[in-house]
Amino acid sequence: MTPYSSLEALLHDAFWAEEGEPAELALLDELLREHPGPSLEIGCGSGRLLLPLLQKGHEVEGLDLSPDMLALCRRAAADLSLDPVLHEADMTLFQPGKTYASLLLPAFTLQLAPDPAAALGHFHSLLAPGGLLYLSVFIPFAELHRELPEGEWYDDHRTTLPDGRTAAVETRHSLDRKARILTREHRYRLTRADGSEEASHESTQTLRWFTARQLRGLLQKAGFEPLHAVADFDPEIPVDEEAQIITVVARRG
Repeated sequence: MTPYSSLEALLHDAFWAEEGEPAELALLDELLREHPGPSLEIGCGSGRLLLPLLQKGHEVEGLDLSPDMLALCRRAAADLSLDPVLHEADMTLFQPGKTYASLLLPAFTLQLAPDPAAALGHFHSLLAPGGLLYLSVFIPFAELHRELPEGEWYDDHRTTLPDGRTAAVETRHSLDRKARILTREHRYRLTRADGSEEASHESTQTLRWFTARQLRGLLQKAGFEPLHAVADFDPEIPVDEEAQIITVVARRG
């Protein structure tokens, strides 16, 4: 099943909206101002980051595997009088026939790749010489420290939509600590104002995680020179062993 399809795609932005303005937007905006040129956001989804970047005048295309998410992106773009260049393809196989000045992999997109090392090697080929790679990854401390119950369903997100319907998702996870693989099962529900269920959808997501040292090694092996890294989307916080979210900018060697 294609990830982020059906109800999962439809409710994606509703759950993210509760978090406020995307934390990565300022970092991406700064990067593209300092390093202008054609850029590609990998895993652009419904345009949560792509469309604001276009509104700021950046030259960014979008890539996503999910046709449902890209349809949402086109709809949102039309409402903003934007006409983004969007590509539907697997990020590890995408062949645009050109290179980019920068590649953007926000929102932990790299961790969805079945083989992150191979994916980074492919991304290297999509960049012009001296091009920049931006990516963010997270370490699932809540699961690793058993703050969330492994193998049990728990309420993950719940919100009320503007029309009065309730959107909710339950999650159950399992860990392969040795292989550093987190598997999440999701059950999405959309409920009418009268309490009756309107729609449901189930999906499974597999993520891989790395320490800062492992990520640096993966980047160097793929031919990248890591330039700088920050923790938790805060330029003032250096990366250490307690960093849950690691954002790295690296240059194509």
